[in-house]
Amino acid sequence: MNANTENIRNKCKLLVDILNLSIFFIDPKGNVIYEDLNHQVLNPLLANEKDHFFKHLNYQFGKDFHFPVIRKSLYFDKYILISVVNDEVFEGTVIIGPILSFPLSEEKIDVIINDTNAFFQREKVIHYYKSLPLIESEKQKSICIFVHHLFNNELISPNSVMNESSGSTNPNNIIEKVHVNVSENLKSNVIQRDSLFEKKILQMVREGRPEELKKVSLLRMDEEAVSVLSKSSYIRSLKNHIISLITLVSRAAIEGGLNEDLAYSLHDSFIQNLEEMYRLEEVKGVAREVLSTFTKNVKQIKDGNYSKTIIFCKDYIYKHIYQQINHDDIAQKVDLSPKYLSILFKRETGISVSDYIQQTRIDEAKKLLIYSKTSISEIAALLQFNDQSYFTRVFKKLCGITPMQFRERHHLIDK
Repeated sequence: MNANTENIRNKCKLLVDILNLSIFFIDPKGNVIYEDLNHQVLNPLLANEKDHFFKHLNYQFGKDFHFPVIRKSLYFDKYILISVVNDEVFEGTVIIGPILSFPLSEEKIDVIINDTNAFFQREKVIHYYKSLPLIESEKQKSICIFVHHLFNNELISPNSVMNESSGSTNPNNIIEKVHVNVSENLKSNVIQRDSLFEKKILQMVREGRPEELKKVSLLRMDEEAVSVLSKSSYIRSLKNHIISLITLVSRAAIEGGLNEDLAYSLHDSFIQNLEEMYRLEEVKGVAREVLSTFTKNVKQIKDGNYSKTIIFCKDYIYKHIYQQINHDDIAQKVDLSPKYLSILFKRETGISVSDYIQQTRIDEAKKLLIYSKTSISEIAALLQFNDQSYFTRVFKKLCGITPMQFRERHHLIDK
């Protein structure tokens, strides 16, 4: 055993003592350099062979993640994976776990047992999940940062930790069936049935803003948070949720300008292909594909009638809506004279740049009035209006009612 291997083993032993968790170290060829289960058994739903364990984690030998990964297995237990690099040479992966973020109810464990036909192991499976260490998400990130620093001598931020599910689906398989061109391979998750959450998501679809969907992970999108609609099968429950999502999203896309025939065709194709899926990891990948596909189609419709210059201007205004921007700033960004931009923008959109900025600020104000408790005076300041009275005048001119009246009619917080 060389000195470096001994150093790795000593660090792993130290982690077991400090964290009181199971620790593995796997070299790039798949050899187990260190293993300490810390009195914890492996998931009884798995075969005893290590290959099945790694497949369970969707772990590929020799893969350098470049950053810590918190990976949820097919059966909802979680593992922390830390790549170890020494002098730019990938030496292997530290695997910590299994753990849970919070307890699984016996009802949900029964659903897992039903989906895996593990009826004869019911007591072992229940014991396994009940015995797993419970570590909240923020502490999981802290462990990632600590272990990464221990092995790589590099202090990273919590934002560098990737929290992902192992149920990644290749989007090309789904898109090929529904004849939609989507380029991104997005992580899979299930959307919590929450009216406020749904309205925010549907608004992104309706406005054709796929870039905003990338921030959805900031909201709660975790399968443990989803109520089980089918008592006998978690897969059936996920399908029921996703079918509801497909229906809501297709309607929102139509409201956003998507052709009805295309929307209904996508709606039917997604549901048909969803019902033909029987693997949990495939089913879990559909939700984000639905959101991405419909939203990108709406964006194409909205951008279709504009030149690249005007599309850039509109996107720039949207992304800087909380900052001081004006006609001249935007003209400089697109390398046009303010006068020519004014003519071009008015010709393609029907309104002036200044009016479009004002309209976009009011649209953003509507979101804050609906989805937040931010005071009206603060909203006015955030969106660069000189004072609340001016904001109120502009809002009433464009919406027909005051911000206060709008909030009273549409506010969703605490309802």
